[in-house]
Amino acid sequence: MTADSLAYPGEFEVLRTKAESGFWDSGMLTVTNYRVSWTPSRFSKTPAFSFDLDKIKSVRQVRTIHYLFLVPSLKFTLADGSFYVIHRPHEDINRVQHVVNDYRKRDRYQPGSLFGSGS
Repeated sequence: MTADSLAYPGEFEVLRTKAESGFWDSGMLTVTNYRVSWTPSRFSKTPAFSFDLDKIKSVRQVRTIHYLFLVPSLKFTLADGSFYVIHRPHEDINRVQHVVNDYRKRDRYQPGSLFGSGS
């Protein structure tokens, strides 16, 4: 994620770590105060994805068949029923889950609300 792709006002990067998605495709997981995105590395076949934090219904640790149920992964379930699974982040998986859940619960900046409702 580059500075140009930070589209929301007041958006900043909170966490960046290498992680896998799909069938052993490496890439970079980036969490901002507004969204989660995964960008594939050069030779990965899994397409990039991004979704807003307010669209997340749940974040759970799961063990998938990809790693014979040995390695915990993070499963992001969205409100529309779709889901994304991130495997083997270089950061501690508990920290990644905590950061996502923490920023999901925070209030978001709404344009025009910088100085309150006004008089």
